[in-house]
Amino acid sequence: MFHTEVYRILSKKINLAVMLAGMLFALYYAMGNTVWGEGLIDDGRIYKKTEAIARDQEIAAEFSGVLTADTVQAIWEKYGPPVNYENRSTTWEGLQAAASDGGNDNFCNRFVVRVFGEPVMEDGEIVYRLRDGWRESRYLQGNYVFGYAGGSTWYWDRFCIAFALGQLAIIVCLCPLFVEDYACRTADVILSTPKGRFTVWKTRMAVGGLLASVYYWMCCGSIFFQYIAFYGADGLAVSCRLAGLPMDVKYDYISTGKCLLVLYLCGWGSTLVLVALVGAVSASGRQLFSVLVRSLLLYAGPLAVVKIVLDTLPMGRVNSMLHLVCYSMPLSYPGTFAEAPARGKAVLTALMLTVAATATAAGAYRYCHHQVGQ
Repeated sequence: MFHTEVYRILSKKINLAVMLAGMLFALYYAMGNTVWGEGLIDDGRIYKKTEAIARDQEIAAEFSGVLTADTVQAIWEKYGPPVNYENRSTTWEGLQAAASDGGNDNFCNRFVVRVFGEPVMEDGEIVYRLRDGWRESRYLQGNYVFGYAGGSTWYWDRFCIAFALGQLAIIVCLCPLFVEDYACRTADVILSTPKGRFTVWKTRMAVGGLLASVYYWMCCGSIFFQYIAFYGADGLAVSCRLAGLPMDVKYDYISTGKCLLVLYLCGWGSTLVLVALVGAVSASGRQLFSVLVRSLLLYAGPLAVVKIVLDTLPMGRVNSMLHLVCYSMPLSYPGTFAEAPARGKAVLTALMLTVAATATAAGAYRYCHHQVGQ
């Protein structure tokens, strides 16, 4: 029965098309924001794409390690302010214009400006300098590791796109999980005995969880391997805050590798919760289109409620709890979990597990108690 249910899902051309389209678009989007968008200026000389990445790696290797004030000062003295920082453009024309007077624009001096610099007006032009008191920054207390982390500042955006596309494809593939039995009137045969009902429900949910897990790791994992292929694995040792990845301020010194592991595991957990939610909607529906619409609303609705309604209201205790409930849903759980403090992480996870248990129980009840002939 297990293999039959797997075949039932994967034999549909629309499912395979949606899954393939989601993965290819995620990879294309990631490529557009990584290699194609890389540009470097080294003493007036322009580097593009993979050459820019290689040169950035060479420059950053000299300063890699625990971030100190001496590291920041050395970068600033050697390369100065980036000449392509304001209204940054990595087109060939934009790089030529920025490099016309010489100067440098690389990962290291852009990092220094982003974290320790400030813009000032001189002779009607914007220039950058190290801000007053930069040596007191918390990033210079010996906990943070610096190194080349090119592409990491875009990684969260790429992960979000791959994550959302993957989960949308999962919704499309799993919506027919139970509703087809009602629409095709096969429920009268499948659900003829109480034992058969629970066995079918259990098998289909297991298949849904397995296929959703495999596709999630394929879709989101492809982004990771693409990153490693072009930027290398050295950036995984850089502190995640310096690499531009979301993490609670108390733990943002941890490595990028550990941060990505947390994000991917949270994404996997939320994907399994999504399977339970879609299964419950499918088990209680009667028409495929209705199930699809309700599943999509259940998926995107909570975050929309936060942005459109809850964020406009005073942040009292009730509103704060409603925020947590909405953020514990599959679409927003990974990022919210990463940035939440320890207590918030526990609350979010408890709420997500409650949603998963409730959806699982509701789906099993509705399918196993369906009245044959209805």
